[in-house]
Amino acid sequence: HVQATSSCTTALFLAAQVLRLRPGDEVITTPQTFWVTTWPLQARGVVIKFADIDPDSLNIDPATIEPLVTERTKSIWVVHYGGQAVDMDPVMEIARRHGLTVVEDCAHTAGASYKGRALGTIGDIGCFSFHSLKNMTTGEGGAFVTRDDTYAEMARALGTIHNWGPMRERDDPSIGPYRQPGYYRDAHVLRSYTHDYVDGRYLVGNNFRMSELGAALGIVQLGKLDRLNERRREIAHRLDEGIRDVPGIRVQSEKPYARHVYHLYTLFYDPDTVGAPKDDFIRHLQEEEGIEIVIRYFPIHLLPEFRAMGHRYGQCPVAERTYFEHQIQLPIYDHLTDEQVEHMIGAVHRGVAKLQAR
Repeated sequence: HVQATSSCTTALFLAAQVLRLRPGDEVITTPQTFWVTTWPLQARGVVIKFADIDPDSLNIDPATIEPLVTERTKSIWVVHYGGQAVDMDPVMEIARRHGLTVVEDCAHTAGASYKGRALGTIGDIGCFSFHSLKNMTTGEGGAFVTRDDTYAEMARALGTIHNWGPMRERDDPSIGPYRQPGYYRDAHVLRSYTHDYVDGRYLVGNNFRMSELGAALGIVQLGKLDRLNERRREIAHRLDEGIRDVPGIRVQSEKPYARHVYHLYTLFYDPDTVGAPKDDFIRHLQEEEGIEIVIRYFPIHLLPEFRAMGHRYGQCPVAERTYFEHQIQLPIYDHLTDEQVEHMIGAVHRGVAKLQAR
């Protein structure tokens, strides 16, 4: 089942709602993500626990999940970082062992796979982004994906300005003295004459719909997705080949279980080998080589709102050390020219050589 949404953020809000997450419930997730992954959890008063990450894939490290599980844990929210799959088998095993749901944030991974399975179809719910920066776009948009019939029914209602909840048919199809008209239909009546919510229990819907224009654009873009991803893979492999032997530079590996679609291209810089901090290397790339560097992502457990909740430096040491000392993203998109790719390769060589010579 797929429900088109206005963004990945709204798809994640739907996920939190259909899972009926409540204040005090606990959800385990990653600190290596865009902060909106956690917004639906914060909005529902959920207690967020951060596992640590694998230092190469930058995905959540399954070995750090289970120690965080308590009797209040309800769900695990993974993020397939940068276009490469989380190692999902151990995550799903933990979830099965403890009776937890799994949500996949697939904002970076349209067209990516894990052991031949499309991402977003392995956990209970998958949430996709079609923002203009993503591998395919509807301008702005997203999708909620699930194989669960009930979750799908709830998402269709709640995402399209309808409430959802258990209902029973009324014995008398009337509102006060007024019976249901037989000669005209008012769409806004819904089932007011014929049904009641059981015990008044229902969930409030939202307008999370994708626009028709965005959907039309997305259908065309979907047809191009494999080609666009292949171009990203070609660029990433050329970058890998060109910089893997530079002293102090380590390229990210493509895991044997994953088909990486390189929404982000990540390299790892070793300040001890080069003899200069990461900031100096980034300054060279930006100021002397004209390459814009945007680092993704600052460990979100250190954002002010999470520090206000009690999260602190030292909680996720791998994520922290990787971000502050090693992690760098070079630009990647399908319409980079071969000349631009070669310029970036040369810039990495020149930057390291210059810093080592100081």
